[in-house]
Amino acid sequence: MTNRQIERIIKSTAHLVLTDPITVMPKSCGSGCLVIYEGRKLLLSVAHVTDKMAATCIITDGPPVDGRTPLYSVGALNYLAAFNIDQINDQLLEIADTSIRKEDKDFGIVDFSYVRLTHDIPIFQKEITVKDFKVGAGLKEFSSFSFLQRPQENTEYGFFGRIKPQLIDAIQMFFETQEIYYGGLRFIEKVNHYYKFELPNIIQDRIDFKGTSGAPIMDSDGNIVSLATHGYTGDNKIYGIALADFKVGVDASIMTGTI
Repeated sequence: MTNRQIERIIKSTAHLVLTDPITVMPKSCGSGCLVIYEGRKLLLSVAHVTDKMAATCIITDGPPVDGRTPLYSVGALNYLAAFNIDQINDQLLEIADTSIRKEDKDFGIVDFSYVRLTHDIPIFQKEITVKDFKVGAGLKEFSSFSFLQRPQENTEYGFFGRIKPQLIDAIQMFFETQEIYYGGLRFIEKVNHYYKFELPNIIQDRIDFKGTSGAPIMDSDGNIVSLATHGYTGDNKIYGIALADFKVGVDASIMTGTI
């Protein structure tokens, strides 16, 4: 990956915070992806980040207002589910079985969420240093997106996010995090609705990835093929949702005026 390619991955990634709808206090955080699809600005993320009793907000990283970080509440998100009506009882039992890995289930709530961004609120990227080069401050980038891109072998992929979130100040809504770029990913295979990628190193602790769920996994040409979802300690694999599988669902949302 060149410096510009890494910068594009960083500036396509949105940092999310989930806030209590009454107190507006932060409850958890994650990542998302900023795209333009069919002429619409969308936020893409994953259901296990946004499907909570909380308001999904983009951290704009704009100038503080009354000492607080300004947030953009995106409103209600869209979700998809897949069930076989003839096997629904067995599938519900399998969903409850935590011994079955996520990627081995191709039914239930799809780990994917999306929403149209209807306001032109600036979302900023602060200046950071990644891989010994400096990414300058500026606006985040909305990447053109088609749902048609699928990962290929012998291609490098990468993603970015803020990890190890710790709530330092609930009043000021301040999470302490670390920003990190993961590169050198290689596509291995598709498992149901997930893509499996190989990491350069073994996952020593899942906390090293906590906060990156929903981040776009992109190739060196800037194509978004997936959103990071999960991995397992002691393994060198990470999984991402197979976005191409759900084009029809998003297209249906457009046709019905949902987004």
